[in-house]
Amino acid sequence: MASVVTPILCTVEHITAIKSGQFGDYRSVLFLTPTREKIWKSFPADANEASLIKKGDRVQLIPAGKDKSGKVKHNIILLEESTNIPTSQSSQSEAAPVAEQWSAERKRAIACYLETQLALLAYCDKQARQTFDGLPEETIQKYSVTLFLAAQKKFGL
Repeated sequence: MASVVTPILCTVEHITAIKSGQFGDYRSVLFLTPTREKIWKSFPADANEASLIKKGDRVQLIPAGKDKSGKVKHNIILLEESTNIPTSQSSQSEAAPVAEQWSAERKRAIACYLETQLALLAYCDKQARQTFDGLPEETIQKYSVTLFLAAQKKFGL
């Protein structure tokens, strides 16, 4: 009887530099699910999968059995690039038909990205409120947005 596997929608959160280990050079990748679950995967330094992904990419992890130590192995599917998403310059009436044509996978990828961005914005707001307590609300909001935009730029989010 065939088993049904459920893909896990994730965002690439971190890719380490190449390290030396017991079985040769490797690189680790941290995947983050929409529920903030962390999934670490290690790849040989010359693995094609690790060279094709970058921080912020949306991927699906498809369970593919277990390794010798009992950890779940995954196949990685890179989801469509976000460059195909309509820009904010297009009107809402132009974007609506395109959104209706998006696949369920694409909609999940967008939702995952938005959840990650909202979490970052909430964190920036919390830090600004703690640091600048007592300043006018408008000033704190400006600092929150400034922190958010600076983090996006610095970390390529």
